[in-house]
Amino acid sequence: MKSDTVFILQQAVTASVPLTLAGVGELVAERTGIINVGLEGLMLIGCIAAYAGAAYHGVGYHGILAAAVAGMILAALFAWVTIWGRADQIVAGTAINLLAAGLSATAWAYLEPRSPALPASAGFMRQPIPGLADWLVVGPIFFDQYALCYVLGALLLAVWLILTRTRSGLILRSLGEAPDACDALGIQVRWWRTGAVLFSGLTAGVAGSYLAIMRNHQFTPDMTGGQGFLVLALVIFGRWSIPGLLLGCVFFGALESLQQFLQGSEPFRQYLLLHLGIERLPYQLFKMLPYVAALTALALFTRARGGPAALGKPWPEART
Repeated sequence: MKSDTVFILQQAVTASVPLTLAGVGELVAERTGIINVGLEGLMLIGCIAAYAGAAYHGVGYHGILAAAVAGMILAALFAWVTIWGRADQIVAGTAINLLAAGLSATAWAYLEPRSPALPASAGFMRQPIPGLADWLVVGPIFFDQYALCYVLGALLLAVWLILTRTRSGLILRSLGEAPDACDALGIQVRWWRTGAVLFSGLTAGVAGSYLAIMRNHQFTPDMTGGQGFLVLALVIFGRWSIPGLLLGCVFFGALESLQQFLQGSEPFRQYLLLHLGIERLPYQLFKMLPYVAALTALALFTRARGGPAALGKPWPEART
């Protein structure tokens, strides 16, 4: 029987996976100067695409592929409007969120009475790593997770190495600081930024598939529950760095895991009854706890220098 602490920490890692996965793509995009407020919509469209793909084909990997493609299609639309059309990135991102909410709700209204239930073979279960999952304390926390968690670990390492150790990483970081200088050196600013946005769409779509066919094995309208907006805050909280992003996402995952544990904890209910005279606290209070903590941390840690100098600015700038 796992101890409560180990269980909470294991669930913290599980809860942090979709945030970190969507966050790594958004971090790369923001490093090039593009902020995608439509991340919530990209994750949501990934949820419905993954469920539909997995339910109809009976293969979970088909759901992941469908989610990745759907996320990239919406991201391509965002890139076309903002990078090539020079539209305001905040407005365009908001439009993507509204579009995704409408598309997912319409698709679900059509699919729900017609689609088969998600078969057991299409849903993903935890895959402990033999020999590592049995390690004391550390094993169950890090090595008894879904396969996507292990893939994410490799992806984080790869992106960190690319951003900090390669010429491509230098170009990506320079695009967010001085796109005019990059253009003068012959770098295709728009194409590089488009590639970064497409990558963010891919990771956000796959993050949505994690919610639909791994953690929940079902689709519900608006099932992302604001996690896309939270990812935007966590990228800023992490100071646009891979280690900082990972720390913020795991911290949020720990808070979410803790609130779920407290809601079902009989000793906690007994404590409330004995000391406060109430049987239980409203569940909405627990649900808001991680978001309040994230916003508080965001307010405290963003007083220093902001992000990339060209973040959110259209390129080329309008000439007067």
